[in-house]
Amino acid sequence: MIGFPMERASKRTRLVSIGLAAIAFVALSGASVLVFRGARERTLLESRLDGERVIGMLFASLRNYDDFGAAIAAMPALSGKVIGVSVFSSDRQLLYAWGEAASAAREERSVQTAAGDRWTERYIENPRNASTIILLRPSPPGDRPPPQPPEDHRGASAAHLFMFDTLRKADVISLELRQPEYWRDIRVQAILFSLVEALIGALVIFVRALLLRNREYRSRIEQQKNLVLLGTAASTLAHEIKNPLLAIRLQSGILARTLRGAGERELAIIDDEISRLSALSQRVNDILRDPAGNPAPVDAAEMAAEVGIRLGGRSVVRRAAGSGRAFIDSERLRSVLENLLRNAMESGGNAEDVSIEVSDEKGRVVIDVLDRGAGLPRNERERLFAPFFTTKSTGSGIGLMICRRFVEAAGGTIGLEDRPGGGCRARVVVPAAPQGERA
Repeated sequence: MIGFPMERASKRTRLVSIGLAAIAFVALSGASVLVFRGARERTLLESRLDGERVIGMLFASLRNYDDFGAAIAAMPALSGKVIGVSVFSSDRQLLYAWGEAASAAREERSVQTAAGDRWTERYIENPRNASTIILLRPSPPGDRPPPQPPEDHRGASAAHLFMFDTLRKADVISLELRQPEYWRDIRVQAILFSLVEALIGALVIFVRALLLRNREYRSRIEQQKNLVLLGTAASTLAHEIKNPLLAIRLQSGILARTLRGAGERELAIIDDEISRLSALSQRVNDILRDPAGNPAPVDAAEMAAEVGIRLGGRSVVRRAAGSGRAFIDSERLRSVLENLLRNAMESGGNAEDVSIEVSDEKGRVVIDVLDRGAGLPRNERERLFAPFFTTKSTGSGIGLMICRRFVEAAGGTIGLEDRPGGGCRARVVVPAAPQGERA
């Protein structure tokens, strides 16, 4: 089916451009995701390394300090990083707490969610506090020997007692570390990712619009080339055919008066051919002159009925609900109706099946010229509105182009499509007359 060739081609182009734009957006977004995922993983790795460094310093300090708290308080490198430390036994009892980790509700939930499986280290991000909670398990359950009391507590240092009394009983050690740089980088990356995605979307939309506009410009340039071609043809017809046609008509008139009835049929054929060539030259010139003409309210149904009676000898109009008053130059509309109705009558179907339907639709007047002829040629559908293209042996190939020129100049659309059951429908959609001018 071919309907509204310029409009359908535009829709097809838009759909293709949307698909290509979506593919481009997905591809660029995928590349952006990979880049930012790599950046996030690098940031996360740096955070983990910083955590491991703090853990190593903290446990190494137990050789010189009594417990975690003493080591953290005495070492600026630790006190600036560690928010709190807590130690839990295998039955989830709090064995030791220092700093803000004593607010053990969050710690206990973290430990409970991490319980029950085999693991040695787990990280829990805490964006509210710009920190990271590190859960350490000295060894997985089942692999740890039961703690044995020392044979002699006397002379043991406080650190040794802490190691025995607390850490040997510990099942989970929780540390909360300040990591503002990590969370700053994460937030910056999230903002940059959103901005990049927005820029990618804007770039894809801009490029798509640019390509569509370029296609439109190329289409206009092609139309201008056609108009130049028609202009050359019109000038040639006007200067090279007009005077010879007048001379031929004059000589045929002299022959008619001289012969007095002899050769009447042949002279009538000559006159008909002269009229046809004159009409062809005038129709080409109509394209080059102002195609919009003088738009005014016109009853499309009445004009279609008049054209039908003149060309087919009967009224072919079926008016649907609505006024059917269009806003278009009356002579331009008449030319459009004559061309379309003549094509319908010459389509090869029954002349009685040719009809015109006129209706109103959302502030526009729709005119359908219907036939039951041979339908549209399958291999030449895209060229039906091209200048000088015709499927008829006696056609000039400019009728449909004239129709499109006049309809589009009035702000409307025109198209052809196959009818269910055979035949063709030529649809013209033009602006309706303003409300105050429809009566």
